[in-house]
This record gives sequence, C-alpha cells and structure tokens, in this order.
Amino acid sequence: MKHLIWASTLTVGLIGAAAADATLYAGQPAADSGITLRSWGSGTIEDSAETTFVGSRSIKVLTRGMLSGGWIVFNSPRDLRSDLNAPDKVIRFTLRFPGVSGASGGAAAPGGASGAPRGGPGFGGEGGAPRGGPGFGGEGGGPQAPGGFGGPAAGGAGQSTAPNLRELRLAFETSDGKRTETLLPLQNLRTEESGWQSISLPLSAIAGLRETNGQITKIGLFGDTTGVFYIGEIRTVSETAPMQGYIAVQNAFGSVFTSRSHSRLSIASGDELVFFGVVEGVSTPVEYRWSFDDPSQVDGVGNVVRRRFPKRGNYTVYLTIADAHGNRPPTTAKIEIQVN
Repeated sequence: MKHLIWASTLTVGLIGAAAADATLYAGQPAADSGITLRSWGSGTIEDSAETTFVGSRSIKVLTRGMLSGGWIVFNSPRDLRSDLNAPDKVIRFTLRFPGVSGASGGAAAPGGASGAPRGGPGFGGEGGAPRGGPGFGGEGGGPQAPGGFGGPAAGGAGQSTAPNLRELRLAFETSDGKRTETLLPLQNLRTEESGWQSISLPLSAIAGLRETNGQITKIGLFGDTTGVFYIGEIRTVSETAPMQGYIAVQNAFGSVFTSRSHSRLSIASGDELVFFGVVEGVSTPVEYRWSFDDPSQVDGVGNVVRRRFPKRGNYTVYLTIADAHGNRPPTTAKIEIQVN
C-alpha cells in the first residue's frame, strides 16, 4: 500500500450511444429552443456564441457555489416518463470548461465516437486507435505526444484535463411541483479534440425522480466553487453497449503498453510503473479497484495508481471496473509484471 497513489474513485467521459429518446437542448438560441434562462443567486446563465457543440449557440453558466448558478426553464415540459425506470436510459450533458485542453490523439465525432475510451490520459496510437484526451502518442512509443498527460504520475508538463469544478449540483423540477437533486462528478473526464466533454447519469439513479410525474419543467445547474462552463447539448440516450476496460502502463522511460496487446511486461527491479484504468462502453460514473497478486484484496482505488517493484519476481496486476450505480456487470483486466 505504501507505494500506491490513488485518484478519485469516480470518473466520467465521452461515449457514443444509441439513438436519442429526447433532446432537451441542442445549441439553438433560447427563444428558438423553447426555454427561458434564469440566473440564480450570484451566478449567471445566458445564451452564448463564444463556443458551440451543435447549432449556433451554447448556454454559458457562471457559478459561485452550490447555491449560485442558473436555471433552464422549459416553456413546455419535457416528457421523460417512459425513461425513468429503464436502467439503460441516461441523461447526457455535453459541457465545455475554459482552459481544458482537447484531445491530441485525433478528433471524435460530435457527441462522442462510439466505443471511445476514457479514464486517465488518452492514447493516440495502439493498434485500432482508441482515442482519448491529451495523452500518449502511441503504444511503445518513447516521448509523449504534444499536450501529453502531465503531473506527477507521468512526469510531464502537459495540459490538465480536469476542470476547476469538481462536481455539479443538478436540480430537477417537474410539473407536479416536486424537486429532486443529485451531484454529477466532473473529475477524470475524457475530452474531445474540440474541448467538449460529455457526462451522463442513469435516469433511474437520480433519487426521487421516479416519484415524480416525469414532466421536466426546470433544470438547475450549480458548481461546488466559482467557475464557468458552457452547455452544448442535453439529451437522453440509451446506453446498451457492454462495458469493457483495460490497463495501460507507463514505464520509467515514458513508453506506454496496454493489457490488450501485452500479457506481460519486463522491468528492472526498483522501477516504478504508472497504471491507468481505461473504460469503454459507458459515459456514466464508474469505480476502479486495483489488486496486486491477490484479486480478492483491494490495494488501491481510482483510475490512476503507481507502484514500485523493488524485488525480483513475477507479479500480476488486476483491475476491476464497476458501474457506480450497479446497472451493469463489472469488467476485469490483468497484466503480468516480470521484475528482473
């Protein structure tokens, strides 16, 4: 345990999904979208043409804490009744945070390329080209690609992929006068090359929403601290693809390998490795659990851990990725480390 450094247990990112069930906002001016924007507390919410995801506008929100932000008021209620009890139905927010970099590994289609991975840095190369946020230029390659993953884990001076807000408080009001709230984590997001990030929550996991009539009249958005973000799109989608995941490993020389193409890595005794969990098939929060040699024991959590191997021998690293809401079965990956 003393050699492990772990990150947040939840992560979210971009992903493609099935056809949309309902579009609540799609980048049009408020007057054309059937919505009214109302600032709340010391926050503000307004139409913006500064950046767009789809359409000609986005919604710009300035939040100054959990009680300051803004409300999207729907002139006609949005009917989500048929989706509330379906575990595969999610509500997806596509957001952009000023100062958060886009992907260096290639562009993805608007709304997220199907099967695109998330969780830690992106990977621009490895056979079949999973794309991610700022990250490594290719498997087994030497130096990082420009805009590569920085910070102490990778030792680089790359650009940050985390917004300054750690979570959003979402409030939903329905036409029967009920309000329900939930928190949306914002750490470890996968970023499109354009800088947009998509974040989802299962509708069935929003406490109290199933006890309403499902006719959404207002959505409130508030951050945990002072910050600005843009809303490019809000829609419901069906996520039915199986959840998959793998382990990416960065060695002491900055080269990156994955459990998809390498069952074993050889290193020198005393070397430290950085392990990244990468998940595909979901855009909702997941949990990462790491085990070293004993799969029944959890030795670390979070999508990034580090471990030094001071003794010679063979070790097996296990990763379990679990749906934070329990709607999908967990997926596992492993890789063997041979210490010479």
